[in-house]
Amino acid sequence: MRLLLFLILVSFISCSNQKDNYEYTTDDAREKFLNAYPNLSIDSIERINNAFFEILIGEQIFYISTDLEYLLAGNIIDLDSGKNITQDRIKKYRLAILNTIDDKDTIVYSGKKIDHSLIIFTDTTCPYCQKLHNEINSLITNNIQVKYVLFSRNGPEDDAYQEMVSIWCSDDQKKSIKTAFSGNFVEQANCKNPLDKNQALAYKLRVNGTPMMFTESGDVIPGYVPYKKIIEILDKN
Repeated sequence: MRLLLFLILVSFISCSNQKDNYEYTTDDAREKFLNAYPNLSIDSIERINNAFFEILIGEQIFYISTDLEYLLAGNIIDLDSGKNITQDRIKKYRLAILNTIDDKDTIVYSGKKIDHSLIIFTDTTCPYCQKLHNEINSLITNNIQVKYVLFSRNGPEDDAYQEMVSIWCSDDQKKSIKTAFSGNFVEQANCKNPLDKNQALAYKLRVNGTPMMFTESGDVIPGYVPYKKIIEILDKN
């Protein structure tokens, strides 16, 4: 496998005796990394080939050379296949999280036929979310299922958080979300809701703005995108 790296290299300074590259284990790599960055928490670490250990921290991926001399941050591309190994790994990570989302914790819009499905983190006070919502029927008629995850982009202390709790707890969620996007008042209500869970999901998925769309393959479509462009993106995948 021939690899191309777009990366930043950081040299680890060490006074320890050198081993043969193949003698170092994932435990050695973990210890080396945490000695250099004790405030970080590693989600997973594995040896991907004779050259690198891969470290996953949230949606960030780092590589340690198997001689434990260098830390690499960037994308690794297989020159033979053209695959971006790093981005493929990140997509798998996203999918693992997206697959934990229960449809019961989303507001689902579907037509009779479903060719594609989108999970959309949306905020009712976001003008671009409103703009996208105005095109939701065009997505549905083109056989695209939409699953809204209600997410207050400014945190649980923001007025939007309570508004979305009220939407979730209303008798007709779709009617209430349309009311909110139209700039009208949604009657306050409270009940058991997934808003806090959604905040945690957004953090793991690095949702730093709305709308943010996730495809069934784990790709991200950030921000507002016209429905025709969304269809084009999904059909390419």
